[in-house]
Amino acid sequence: MSSSPDSDDERKLDFNPLLLASGKRKSAFLPYKPNNNTVLTNLQRGNTAANIPSEICLNFHEKTGQGEITEEQVRGEKIVDALDSNNYTPLHWASFYGQLSSAQILIKCGANVNRQATDMITPLQLAAAGGHHEIVRLLLQKGAKVNHMDVVGNTALMYAAAGNHPHTCNELLGKGANFIDTNEDGETAYSLAVKNQSNLAQAVLENYITALLMS
Repeated sequence: MSSSPDSDDERKLDFNPLLLASGKRKSAFLPYKPNNNTVLTNLQRGNTAANIPSEICLNFHEKTGQGEITEEQVRGEKIVDALDSNNYTPLHWASFYGQLSSAQILIKCGANVNRQATDMITPLQLAAAGGHHEIVRLLLQKGAKVNHMDVVGNTALMYAAAGNHPHTCNELLGKGANFIDTNEDGETAYSLAVKNQSNLAQAVLENYITALLMS
């Protein structure tokens, strides 16, 4: 799977930031996922066109995740923050799938950048987990809470660090992300970077800490 222009290099981890937890959680990194729609989960992130059979009809959330919405369509919806079955809004979908244009349109039409879905997950955390640093920048510019924690204490910086997304880490740190926050397992963004062998993100955090110590 190739990376989109607005994302850091992708890599597989032992968690997926969008798959809803089922049963008792075993670690502070919950797996999250909007649904099991293989049409969307098989899409490349970004604006890559997908070969979708004509008989498949995507709902508004899915179209958002695919990047196939217009401002006119969004304004035609009754609620811009309409929830799917897992309490995800269209902006959650756009953020997870790296659809910058969709995110811009939704926010212009009044989408809540801090809306929490199941397990207190926000669009910023989903964008950070995927390394979509341009969407992260947009959300922060529009008032997203940089240090918001999900239900198990993970911040956007933790997701970005664990996923080895250096540009995303830089965006978050530049907007005041707290690198010493810990999740339920007592792990910080730095320890997660080390644990997941996220060398690029680890280097960003080390450089940031060094600069603070020398200032």
